[in-house]
Amino acid sequence: MKIQITTIFLVLLIITSCKKKQDEKIILLSELQNEKIYKNLDSLPKNLELVCRVDLSENDLTTIPEVIFKLPNLKELNLSVNNLTALNHLEELQNLEILNIGMNNFKTFPIEITKLKKLKTLDIWWNDIRTFPEEFYENNVNLEELDLTSMFKFDFKSNLSKIHRFKNLKQLNLGNNQIKNLNIEFENLSNLETFGYIRQDKIDTKSLILKLSKCKKLTTIHLSVNHIKELPSEISLLNNLEELNLYENELTNLPSNLLRMKRLKSITLDGNKIDKKIILDFENKMPKTTFIY
Repeated sequence: MKIQITTIFLVLLIITSCKKKQDEKIILLSELQNEKIYKNLDSLPKNLELVCRVDLSENDLTTIPEVIFKLPNLKELNLSVNNLTALNHLEELQNLEILNIGMNNFKTFPIEITKLKKLKTLDIWWNDIRTFPEEFYENNVNLEELDLTSMFKFDFKSNLSKIHRFKNLKQLNLGNNQIKNLNIEFENLSNLETFGYIRQDKIDTKSLILKLSKCKKLTTIHLSVNHIKELPSEISLLNNLEELNLYENELTNLPSNLLRMKRLKSITLDGNKIDKKIILDFENKMPKTTFIY
């Protein structure tokens, strides 16, 4: 009799377990934007398991509210533009995939981030963080997007040489930083799709394009406000490029090799000194490309 009861119990346990797995809500990162985002903690539903996205930006926070750690399925958390100096207990959010801590008061990299195994997007712009710990490169192997815009005290020389260790990296933003040596192993960033490098006082455009040509999946480049006087003919080496943003540079002409870029969908030239007739000529010859000027 005991054996029969035990067998029945095990069968019920398996059925319950299977049903629980079926009921779990699996959301792809690409689909996450369709989920509701909660900006007011008072509006959270009674069933906290339904909450996937929370935006607490611009709330003068000095600590993360306790209720956040009661959200087992939280995938996106925006803590930008606050007064945070630490991320105590953040590692409890093991389903977190998107984290924004831009424009806070961090002096050192929060070690809790290195314990978020599912993290795919990290925005840490405009903080006084000086470097990444080794654990970041070792543990956050699923990272796809990294925003280091306006990191004025950051040690780029030491860290950019390690960025290629994020094998899944698709988007990298380095804008508004005066980086003397862009020592990135672009040839090892085989999945890079978007590169942002705006507001540099001095930029060797030809050298940069030659480096970026090693990223075969690259589709988007942002090079706004870089004092670029000439777009080199080597631009055609980026044969998979779809979007090229050259807003507010010092261009007066365009290279004929631009015509070879058959996959280019848009090029932003607003704020340059190129004669409108030149742009119109390229427009006529590249009907599938949108020229913004």
